[in-house]
Amino acid sequence: MALACPSCEVGAAEYVGMADDGRNEMRCTSCGHHWMHGARPVSPRAVTPKPVKTPAPRARAPRATATTTTTTRPAPAPAATAAPVVRRFPTLDDVPGEALQRLAALKAAWPRARPRPDPYAADFRRLYELMFSRAGLPHAEPGQLKDFVTTDVLALSGNTSSFSREWRKLGDRDASQRFRDAIEYLLRGESGDDEQSPDDPPLEDRFTALVDQTSPHAMGGARESVLTHVLAVARPERFLPILTVDGGSGGEGKREIVASVLGVELPPVDRGRHTIGRVACGSNDLLVDALGAGFADLDDAAAFLLWAHGQA
Repeated sequence: MALACPSCEVGAAEYVGMADDGRNEMRCTSCGHHWMHGARPVSPRAVTPKPVKTPAPRARAPRATATTTTTTRPAPAPAATAAPVVRRFPTLDDVPGEALQRLAALKAAWPRARPRPDPYAADFRRLYELMFSRAGLPHAEPGQLKDFVTTDVLALSGNTSSFSREWRKLGDRDASQRFRDAIEYLLRGESGDDEQSPDDPPLEDRFTALVDQTSPHAMGGARESVLTHVLAVARPERFLPILTVDGGSGGEGKREIVASVLGVELPPVDRGRHTIGRVACGSNDLLVDALGAGFADLDDAAAFLLWAHGQA
């Protein structure tokens, strides 16, 4: 059921996009009314405000000698603190010109005679791209679904012990159904549409709900790296096979790559404005926008980014 317009009360709302404060902008297709849907973040992440200069104290007048009366002055009021500045997510416009020049030089210097990628990767991608389609997902076998998470073909899956533990606890039948449900919700929402439906939260917010386990479609162990792996296979034209924002001890997450290759600092992940889904998808899109053309596909582009990161 479509969301009702607060102006004409007709259920004809459509999703327009995400506003700077993280809320969804909606438009009524019946009367044309625009409004913001969702609660405004209560405590957005702010950068450290600049210190406020306090005025120098005034010279005190000399005390009169004709009287012994003393006057107690009230303590001065504390200086006002500057209002916090909300930090928006960086875009290509925030990448320094010198970083873009260096990126172009690295693309030109990238060794063409590099090792060939895993020959199984292309077959792996085709198999699971079909399997994750709306028609294929209901028929995905438990063993194939589990192998997708635990294999390192296409991308390093990282530590999958929590996923494997959850799978063993549920058993093949229930675990595969839970995982299919999580994939379906991530890719197509409640509506089941491959395109974004106005009745569903945006992809970034569905990603967050699955990671934070606040969605009824969530599965234990199917967190950031697993969900990003799904997106890299099911949406190969948009998502790089780089599975985490923060690279941990390996230092090869999207945060570290954005910093070393583009010279831009990503905001910390929080539960208000910069949720894990918005930072994961936003950092991916920033890297893809900056890379431009010149790559066979995003697997090729990811290999270049990891190489460029190592040159920093």
